[in-house]
Amino acid sequence: MTAPKMRLMHGPFSPFVRKVMVSAIEKGMLDHLEIVPTAVGAGKTNEDLIMINPTGKIPTLITPEGLAVYDSTVIVEYLDQVHPAVRLIPTDPAQRLRTLRMNATADGLIQAGVLVRTELSREAAKQWPEYLTQQWNKVRHCMRVLNDDIASSGEQISLGEIAAAAALGWVDVRLADENWRAKNPILGAWFDRFAQRPSMLQSAPPAA
Repeated sequence: MTAPKMRLMHGPFSPFVRKVMVSAIEKGMLDHLEIVPTAVGAGKTNEDLIMINPTGKIPTLITPEGLAVYDSTVIVEYLDQVHPAVRLIPTDPAQRLRTLRMNATADGLIQAGVLVRTELSREAAKQWPEYLTQQWNKVRHCMRVLNDDIASSGEQISLGEIAAAAALGWVDVRLADENWRAKNPILGAWFDRFAQRPSMLQSAPPAA
């Protein structure tokens, strides 16, 4: 009998969804997932999704037992529990802290980047320059810290590296004018290599 699959509420352009997809592929668990296209967007509520996940966000994972697991980091933690032979969140305390810190930096980069895009979408006269500067500063400082973290990480793969790659892939598309590689050459060279991994190629968003 075929084991029941986990259901992943999925959107192809979400870097948080991509983080989970890359993690699942690296763990050899993609065949355990049923991908469920799920529409979300600013100003719109997906009523079906919010009944499952009170935050109304993707990714959301439904376990075979019907439990909703949400937030990309929590989902990867769950996948590590299901398939501990290939762990992406280390059990060693120092390595675990490093991985989760890098993951948090990558998430913060995306969150600040989204706020930059939102502010830039307003009419120029309605933009708040100080707020925009603040968010750009967060984006650039997150990049700097990721550059330093990658410089000391070698070629290991953990949730931290996966989160960084998902965030940088998002920046390349959504903040395309930000020449981040010039200021972060180690990070840029690492990402260009990492982006060629099968897990990254397979999870890449469709071309616009």
